[in-house]
Amino acid sequence: MIIGNENILLWIGVGVGLVFALLIIYFYLKDAENTKRSKRYEKSIEDLNKEIYRLQKKLKTYESDLEGFKQSIKQQIYQDTRLEMKNLIDTNLHSQVMPLRSQIERLNEEYKQYKEEVEGKVFTLEDRIKEFAYTPTNPSNIDEGRIISMFKDGWSVDSIAKELRIGKGEVEFTLKFANLD
Repeated sequence: MIIGNENILLWIGVGVGLVFALLIIYFYLKDAENTKRSKRYEKSIEDLNKEIYRLQKKLKTYESDLEGFKQSIKQQIYQDTRLEMKNLIDTNLHSQVMPLRSQIERLNEEYKQYKEEVEGKVFTLEDRIKEFAYTPTNPSNIDEGRIISMFKDGWSVDSIAKELRIGKGEVEFTLKFANLD
């Protein structure tokens, strides 16, 4: 039985070796399958990373396009608002300021006319005051020849009176006396 035990031991050793070999083959095949699976997962992960990169790049492009669009919209709104405000100002200017401007111009014209009237009245008053205020000390001081020559040269009675600082009545009297009036 020693021989039989040796055969059994041999068969057990061969069986264990065979099981061990089968286990190694099994583990090798499983490892190869796991390696293939890992490579597929790695490739899938790499493809996903590439796709994520492309999507991030597209997202940045879309974000920059969106920002440009926002700026364009802001600028359009600004221009529209500016145009609307300009139109509103123009409308208010024509409806409110223009009547005031025409009224100011009318008042300015009235002021000029009033000023001319007042100046004329002042000159008239000055002439009358001179007539009453100036009395020559000597009636022979009036230069009748000069009055006559100035009148012949085209001077008016008022101008002669002012120039010679005598009353208007005296000039008229001298001219009547010379039969020039």
